[in-house]
Amino acid sequence: MALTAHPALAEPRPRKDEWWFPAWGIENDVWPLSKGAGVTVGVLDSGVNPHLPELSGVVLKGADTAGGKSDGRKDLDAKGHGHGTTMAIMIAGQGGGSSGFAGIAPEAKILPVHVLSIDVVGPDRVDGYKAIADGIRFAVDKGAKVLNLSFGAGAPGTPDQCSREVRDAVAYAIQHDVVTVAAAGDTGNTNNFPEAPASCPGVLAVGGVNADLRPWEGTQRQPYVSIAAPASGSVAVGKTGTIYSDAQGTSASAALVSGAVALVRSHNPSMSGRTVVQRLIATALPINKPVPDKATGYGAIRINRAMDPAKYPVPAGAANPVYARFDQSQRAAQKVSAASSSPAAESHRSSGGPSPVVFAGIAGGVVLLVGVGAFVWLRGRRRPRQSASV
Repeated sequence: MALTAHPALAEPRPRKDEWWFPAWGIENDVWPLSKGAGVTVGVLDSGVNPHLPELSGVVLKGADTAGGKSDGRKDLDAKGHGHGTTMAIMIAGQGGGSSGFAGIAPEAKILPVHVLSIDVVGPDRVDGYKAIADGIRFAVDKGAKVLNLSFGAGAPGTPDQCSREVRDAVAYAIQHDVVTVAAAGDTGNTNNFPEAPASCPGVLAVGGVNADLRPWEGTQRQPYVSIAAPASGSVAVGKTGTIYSDAQGTSASAALVSGAVALVRSHNPSMSGRTVVQRLIATALPINKPVPDKATGYGAIRINRAMDPAKYPVPAGAANPVYARFDQSQRAAQKVSAASSSPAAESHRSSGGPSPVVFAGIAGGVVLLVGVGAFVWLRGRRRPRQSASV
């Protein structure tokens, strides 16, 4: 597929196939309010190539928690085309290069953290859940206000369909007022298994829609899905600048929502992450009935409404299932902790009886199937459909 190169511009111009720009009114309604300045987005993925024109001046020094011995500024996606780079461009692309791809929050900064241990072989490889948890904590400590996790794997059954390490790291992010966004999953039309980290309490799980605002066929159908965003109808830009046509997947959906969070937080710097998520949910355009539904949650996000509380007020008591589930999980954990530290429990343990049930991850060797083998903005054969407004 022949594609025309675009020169880098002071203000990025979206490609024609970035159909979410006119659908969301990015250039006319959103960018006059904010382009994401002052917000850092932690991209926890395969690393990011900062040398592409599409990411000029955007990528900060990050970290590698998976054992890859990088500072995050190298895309270590060994089995794909550069997943982390693709997500970073969708969030904060500057135009230019061979693609001319513009991100929705071009003035935001990208903090790359290599967390996908599947990209590392040998003795330095770190357990997948630990790599993700350490990556979350690093990004939080470095000032990221939103974390993008465009990957997933089969969700551990206890507790809350989330490993202990990741669950505790997400709690750490929330305690520091950081929003965590994850892809809902790409196997909704096959096995439709729950996928972590999207299934973890406190994570904003994003389903996918097509340009006609119908659910993308592969998007996971799960009760943890809260909102939806574009999943098909455009291209992917790989780590070498190569353009891959007709891309699709909820990786992109999550990246676009992370960009939306950056825009909302940039325009409303005193707004809490909890309120940002509530507003994204409350101002979404319902796709299916009843609302919420398992494919698209409360609907497709509408960024201009979410970022303008004066024009689009949301009641204080509006639904916020992401944080409601997190709060419930925290209360349950506190009860278990209190029970395990009670005098009766101490006496029981000292007598040699079994220890009380505690929150733990999957026992044994955990293999986290992440990266290009899971939620990926893949090449496909679909033709973009006519876009609808949201």
